[in-house]
Amino acid sequence: MAYFNNAFYKTFVVNEGIVTAGTSTATIPKGQLALVTDAEWKTVAPATVLPANTLAYLVQGSLYASDTIGNNPGHGGYKESVKSKGINPRYISRVWEQDATVASQATAKICVASDCAPCGQNLFLRMDVKGSPALRFLNHNAYAIGDSSGDAACNGASLPGLCCVGTQTHLDPALALAASVQMLLCDPLMKPFAAEGSSAVTGVGMVSGAATTGTLVNGTYTGVASTVAPAGGTGATFTIVVAGGSITSVTTVAVGAGYAVADVITVDGALVGGVTTTDDITFDVDNIVGNGLGMEVTSTTGATVAVAYYSFAQILDGTYTPSVDPTGSTTVSACATLVGAYVDTKFGNCSFDTRDHYNAEPVQLILSVLDETGDPCNDCGVATMTPGSMQQTQGEEVIRALILSERYRQSPYNQGNADSARIREIEMSDDLLGFVDRSATYKAYYVQHVVPRFNNPSGVYDNDQYVCQIFVKDTDTAGKTKVETILDGLITMANAAGQNIAMETYSL
Repeated sequence: MAYFNNAFYKTFVVNEGIVTAGTSTATIPKGQLALVTDAEWKTVAPATVLPANTLAYLVQGSLYASDTIGNNPGHGGYKESVKSKGINPRYISRVWEQDATVASQATAKICVASDCAPCGQNLFLRMDVKGSPALRFLNHNAYAIGDSSGDAACNGASLPGLCCVGTQTHLDPALALAASVQMLLCDPLMKPFAAEGSSAVTGVGMVSGAATTGTLVNGTYTGVASTVAPAGGTGATFTIVVAGGSITSVTTVAVGAGYAVADVITVDGALVGGVTTTDDITFDVDNIVGNGLGMEVTSTTGATVAVAYYSFAQILDGTYTPSVDPTGSTTVSACATLVGAYVDTKFGNCSFDTRDHYNAEPVQLILSVLDETGDPCNDCGVATMTPGSMQQTQGEEVIRALILSERYRQSPYNQGNADSARIREIEMSDDLLGFVDRSATYKAYYVQHVVPRFNNPSGVYDNDQYVCQIFVKDTDTAGKTKVETILDGLITMANAAGQNIAMETYSL
């Protein structure tokens, strides 16, 4: 018969590591990890080079409170330390670590110019929602269309300023955009998946007003460092466009932190094409920005650029004063930011079941501008999106891996009937649930051990592969340090036995 590769995972969830020598396996504390040999079954210093024919073991103090299962001492032994299979250093093929990553939500941003909302026409936005949360909720991806017709108040209230008056030729783009976005967010299919985002960062200032003297060299200059007077604010950087020897636009790249109203930021003109270092550009900070302000409104008068932030509600409820001539001497443009939901469905430990669904994928949002025929409008709005990222090595994964590993040891995990919670208490499965923080993220470490088969009459490629996976809560800095010391010791043993490996690191 043919042989097939045998891959097996052994899971450890640890809170610390023992790196000193001479500790008996029977006294390893709960949840701690150690490196031992089969010579004396005591811990060894990580840098120890093992004698010939000696195997190393990863050993963890038992997570169980007692040796009895179902109050039957004959079924005991579960408080014994948990051991990996014997590890021959010359067969360690890889050691690697996977960094934990926190989930991030998707964002979508749509920007419209001053002439994108002509009087007598509607501004149409389309929002697509994609990803497994939408598929589970709706059985399909979804989209909705919002417009600036004035139906966006959700509660039926009228919206001021959404009609052109007098000789007005264009609607203020901030007003049109806010009305369209608000209609999208009021759609019952979109509500669970999207919300107002933030165009700014808490507690920092934005800038308005740009002035310069002297002659500047034409070009686009980005990431310009800035200074501020009086001292305090740091980190504001800009993209400055120079044409015809004058500044034509200033866009904030990073808002920095610590700025206050009336601060004056000065940028060295030499850094933006200035002929001399005296061609400085100054900005007056006039706005302290907070989170939850999804609308960014930019007003440009010649070389003077003002940026302000509002919530969608503030644009529509009269807090914001719309321009009646957004394409005139002072042009107005606007950007709206939406954030996608990160749906997190969990059950408590009492009712926990390995078959429970838990979400790892954030919903993805796509925004686009449409013309009145429903076709994409490529010359009006500019849309950008930042995909969300999944949480890696979350506690929900860790507890399932641990339960599976314990089942290999014939330690049961009862589920699927009305008495499961009571039986799990008797069988000590609650000890596992209590040790893993399902709301946390964990850093993962792996040791791959591959033993070649020396008797292989079939002639096909085969081997025995064994992987130890070790999870440590990402906030447990001391625990991670000690586990890494133990694994560095395994790498030292492997290289002394003729291997050539090093710790590999993976992160997203």
